[in-house]
Amino acid sequence: MSSVRQSHTISLPVRVEVGRDIIENTGSILSKHLFCGDIAVLTGPTVGKRYISRLEESLREGGFTPAVFTVGDSSLRESARIVVVLPRNTCAIVGFGGGRILDTAKMVAHSTNLNFISIPTSAAHDGIASPQASLKGLNGAHSVRVKTPFIIIADSALIAQSPKALTLSGIGDVLAKFSSVLDSRLAQERGEYVGDYAISLAEMSAKLVFDNMDRIVSLEESGIRTLLEALISNGIAMAIAGSSRPCSGSEHMFGHAFDYLTSHRILHGYTVLLGCRLSLALHGQDWERILIPAEVAGIPCRGRDFEVPSVYVERALAFASKIRPERYTILASGISLSRASEVVRKTGAI
Repeated sequence: MSSVRQSHTISLPVRVEVGRDIIENTGSILSKHLFCGDIAVLTGPTVGKRYISRLEESLREGGFTPAVFTVGDSSLRESARIVVVLPRNTCAIVGFGGGRILDTAKMVAHSTNLNFISIPTSAAHDGIASPQASLKGLNGAHSVRVKTPFIIIADSALIAQSPKALTLSGIGDVLAKFSSVLDSRLAQERGEYVGDYAISLAEMSAKLVFDNMDRIVSLEESGIRTLLEALISNGIAMAIAGSSRPCSGSEHMFGHAFDYLTSHRILHGYTVLLGCRLSLALHGQDWERILIPAEVAGIPCRGRDFEVPSVYVERALAFASKIRPERYTILASGISLSRASEVVRKTGAI
């Protein structure tokens, strides 16, 4: 039976808005929860050119004075650069863009103890709602705990216009929860506290996206909203758990190892779905039930999809247990290169 912590803090968003063209309502939404004038908006060069005027206009209509900063890269150095040039009366940090923009904005909000507003422009992974940030310069850490987003505004029409590859990555990131929840239950059996509700929420999100994959891949309005709600639910599951545990297990450890060994810039959702393929096999689960439909839907989840030789997939699996040795998963006892090779070939991950 799982042991129970004495206490842990659960911080949830005060408001989540998902809908078509709701970027136009940003100022009105924020004005109901923020009582100040200056808001810093962090965005990227591409998103800024296409959409920033709409966001700025809405913020001004809501009574705010926006100060826009273009983020150069996702690093601790970049977040520190922005912190020192923020207007003195800034009361909130808006991240308006993809994952790297949101992570930088999260770190700026964390460093200044200001509220973080998440306005994603793609649905590539669950960082849009999670209290975790991944930045360059973390001395080997893959993410750091930051504030849960205060408000999340997800415009389904804007997100549907992002490159389709990003949406496919978002599907992969959610489906990868099929393995992370198994690792969470293994940890529970060893006495680690992982709340059942957080695990169930992550698992439910994966099942919902799996059952609606065709609509999501077709970029139907209802499908995009389903994906967004699942990604947001995963972020909330992490907030409830007090860690990324229910949404990040052996498949994420593999993904980080794969990134490290190949130095390829492969979308996060793709690498963790490849990791999920391998993890489900190690758990003795029917990986084909999940992965074959994902492949049919066009989501890359084999080494060949990334033009990476099978030896890198094998080495990443053998190395994955060293990524987060403190986190108990199916990889906790380690896995030899020969065993990794066997699993990779058995699952067709080459």
